[in-house]
Amino acid sequence: MNIVPSSTQSLNLHVLLEETQTGQIIASIAELANCQVEANTRAEALVAIQKLVSDRLNNIEVLPLEVSLETPDKENPWTEFIGIFKGNAEFEQMAAQWQAERENKADDLR
Repeated sequence: MNIVPSSTQSLNLHVLLEETQTGQIIASIAELANCQVEANTRAEALVAIQKLVSDRLNNIEVLPLEVSLETPDKENPWTEFIGIFKGNAEFEQMAAQWQAERENKADDLR
């Protein structure tokens, strides 16, 4: 699929304008890598970047690329630890203490 704008197509791109310390204007296109011009004025920069974009689009072809992201059939490595402290009175006491500390901190934030 060629994306060359015709009378029936339009393409909206974002022009970034930046003034240098020397007063030059740099215009670049956010969507196109290495698409940048430098000019003396804002108007000159806009004309130059429009020409550069037009020239580049005549040579660009955009094709869809489907990438399959396969997830391994591995079990979650943390699954084996679920319930490891069940019935452990010492851990239950520590968990209750942590919960109380969190509730106190939440009360302090209100």
